[in-house]
Amino acid sequence: MRLLAVLAAALVVAAPAAACAKPASQGHLETLLVCPSCHTTLDESTSPAANEIRAELKRMIARCMTEQQILDAMVAEWGRTILSTPQTHGFDLIAWVLPLGGIAAGAAGLAFGARAWSRGRGGPPEPGGGGGGLSPEDERRVDEALARFE
Repeated sequence: MRLLAVLAAALVVAAPAAACAKPASQGHLETLLVCPSCHTTLDESTSPAANEIRAELKRMIARCMTEQQILDAMVAEWGRTILSTPQTHGFDLIAWVLPLGGIAAGAAGLAFGARAWSRGRGGPPEPGGGGGGLSPEDERRVDEALARFE
């Protein structure tokens, strides 16, 4: 009889835990949310506001809320600025496109500059060109200087 009562109590306590299909991870959620006072992610912040949000996350996870439900509730309460990464649609898409566009424009500029620089240098020196285009006076002076070392 006592065993039956213990099993029944265990089932009553275990039922809410079994209702959570996939519990949200507090550690992961703390990387997705930003502290409203110091503007760092919750996992890096030690401010009182961050501690309050962490406590709220713990309560939401205990109520078996999914990660998306928790994020939606936080955005509803604090606004989109609570999220650590911008959305990938609408106006927030600019935060993803501008850096990538800047990298592409920089690479194109470097390629164009390198091509123009290599074309402006001229070809290789002609063989037997008489010392690389020195004037006759300079050639004579070089020959005299070299003759002193022989």
